Amino acid sequence: MIISTVTCKVFGKTTIELRDISELFTDYGDVFRKTFNLTDNTFNRIYKFKKDRGGFLVVIKDKKNVLGLFTLSFAEDNFLELGDLMKLDSTFPRETYAIAMESSCNFVVKQNKQDGIYIYPNPYAITLEKMAGFKENSLYVRNVSLVLLNFIFLLPIQVYGGKVHNYWNFYKRKVIRNNVKVLPTRLTMFNLRIFKKAHNLNAKNSNIKIGFLYEFLPSEGFGDPFLVFGDKDFDVSKIGFEFCDNSA
Repeated sequence: MIISTVTCKVFGKTTIELRDISELFTDYGDVFRKTFNLTDNTFNRIYKFKKDRGGFLVVIKDKKNVLGLFTLSFAEDNFLELGDLMKLDSTFPRETYAIAMESSCNFVVKQNKQDGIYIYPNPYAITLEKMAGFKENSLYVRNVSLVLLNFIFLLPIQVYGGKVHNYWNFYKRKVIRNNVKVLPTRLTMFNLRIFKKAHNLNAKNSNIKIGFLYEFLPSEGFGDPFLVFGDKDFDVSKIGFEFCDNSA
């Protein structure tokens, strides 16, 4: 379905199409694989995650070629999540991409009665997303814990700004936890599996529990930006690694 058109200074009239999110994998699977350098296993994990969520694929194109793609998937707290941004022609202006993104986001939010859209942004895409109307809602940091069988040991490190930082006050949190339900993701670190907390209490717990647990926590004064599109604030208590599409 064509939802809008934009005049581009390079490509002229460009159309914005809205499709089911599954078409990213069925119609543009090869492009998706190549852009993000995905293995078959990773591709299939993301496909299942996105299909279970549901949502939309936005296709931006001129008369001949697809210029850009991105997804809007149903997520937490009546919000969607923006993801999978792809600029498929290096000469496609960022300004036009931003206009198309803002138009699409407004349309989808209104048509589906959503409160807004959020993203845990790639640092290289923040400028584009802010041009499209996304605003910084809060900051967050990543806590890392060692998962060993039924025990979780919080490590004295935090990750933000693309770097590992000392977490001097880690002892103020619960350092050792047990019987926390976790699920494996597609990610690894030091050849060990990355886990996420299961936000669905009915989810089947992982049988193999050796690896690392990622947790996102709201932060003040330092951390990575959490961006939101729309007039409503996002509940910061819902910020979590398990709620982002990177946890597939």
